[in-house]
Amino acid sequence: MTTLGFYQKLAGHNRITTRDAAQLAGMSIPATSMALRRLAAEGLSTPLKKGSWLLGTPSSKPGALVTAAAEPYQAYLSGWSALRLHDRIQQIPQKHFAMTLGRPGEMEIAGTRITLHRITPALFGGYNYDARVDGFVASPEKALFDIAYLAAMNRSRVSGNLPETDWGGLRWKEIRDWVRLIRTPRVRDAVERHLESTK
Repeated sequence: MTTLGFYQKLAGHNRITTRDAAQLAGMSIPATSMALRRLAAEGLSTPLKKGSWLLGTPSSKPGALVTAAAEPYQAYLSGWSALRLHDRIQQIPQKHFAMTLGRPGEMEIAGTRITLHRITPALFGGYNYDARVDGFVASPEKALFDIAYLAAMNRSRVSGNLPETDWGGLRWKEIRDWVRLIRTPRVRDAVERHLESTK
């Protein structure tokens, strides 16, 4: 089968596993893996994790890359990435920081480092679509809350320390509303301490 013919068999799929691609194309898994690597060499697929591929020419916009990395779950840019987009910090993050309901992890897509952090469904929110990044971005308040929450949970070695940050006009009530949604008193107290240290 030609590379074009193989690619056409996978039409309509944004992200696919090697196994699913093999079933769609009617090929063995080793042959499919080789065909997907040929597509990658031509810029038509990008390896995500072992056995998982992003199809098509990857967007260079971080929101689209974060969405691809987190599929089938939703994700949004948060933390330092969102604070930079909102002009709250000047420092450019080395990795794109994102929250998801799916599995946490770090990966590279199209030369971009992405760190996915898992958060409970009750705390998943506070974001809107932003065309600049072709994806979802947390509000400054939610971005700050997410950093404090992850630091309090000691997840992924997230530090609550922030570089020089502009908190002018920040809606602290919105942040306190998020804190109230934390069910565990110990975690809630730790998040409040982290937030107090940023003021």
